[in-house]
Amino acid sequence: MKKYADFCYDQVGSYALQMLDSFEGLRPQLTKAGIQVSLPEYVSMMLFSSIISGLVGTVFLSVIFILESGIPGLIMGISFGAMIGGGTFIGFYLLPSIKINNRGAKIEDTLPFAVMYLSTLAGTGTSVTEMFRNLAESDEYDELASEAEKIHRDIESFGMDIGEALTKGAERSPSDDLEEVLWGMNHVITTGGSLREFLDQRATSLMEDYERRIDEFSEKLSLLVEMYIILVIVGSIIFTSMSVVVSAFGGIDPSLVILIQALSVFVGLPFISVGFIILVDGISPGGID
Repeated sequence: MKKYADFCYDQVGSYALQMLDSFEGLRPQLTKAGIQVSLPEYVSMMLFSSIISGLVGTVFLSVIFILESGIPGLIMGISFGAMIGGGTFIGFYLLPSIKINNRGAKIEDTLPFAVMYLSTLAGTGTSVTEMFRNLAESDEYDELASEAEKIHRDIESFGMDIGEALTKGAERSPSDDLEEVLWGMNHVITTGGSLREFLDQRATSLMEDYERRIDEFSEKLSLLVEMYIILVIVGSIIFTSMSVVVSAFGGIDPSLVILIQALSVFVGLPFISVGFIILVDGISPGGID
């Protein structure tokens, strides 16, 4: 993405700089989303991608519509091309918030286990710097390990003190729960409290919340399975029966009905099944491997 951002900035950067005030809200979102480009570069990507997609869409669709309906097709092509360009712009605008939500969800799925791990390290007298280094080197924690690596880097490479690094980590965190943990650690360290006791309490609280989310998922899964059975099994039977009846009384070519039924079985049902799997995977609470 960085190379593409640089290219877009070279093309429309001067225009993007004039629009920055309207997109200042994206600046903290880019950091929390882990998008490693500056705000001017990102706005340049928004502009350039929207213009190119709009122009390509306009030309392609205009040719198709003109061949179908003549001159009125040109108006349709331009209209749909503008919609494509606008949709691209909106998509880029919403992308950081979508990535923030995805990263936040992944972090919150592993956070209870990570806090327990930090609590164990704190109990052995491990320094805060080493605690975050160990967490960053753990493959099980995915996005959380990435945030821990940034905190460790701020301390070791940039010379920040622990309080400053924790504050910066909390401010860029895509997860509210992680933000609370980091602010709490900073407060405990500053006031001289027991870090292990604080982490124990937070781990217990986070684990209770994690278990609650698992219970909620179990209830949702039962409902989704019932809906899937009704849609796939009962729906297939009803559709097959109705298509036969319509074919018999509506004078429709039986071969066409058979084709539609075959497409429904060999294309429609797998498509629905894949969609169901993706949906369940998306709402299921994660954890560590």
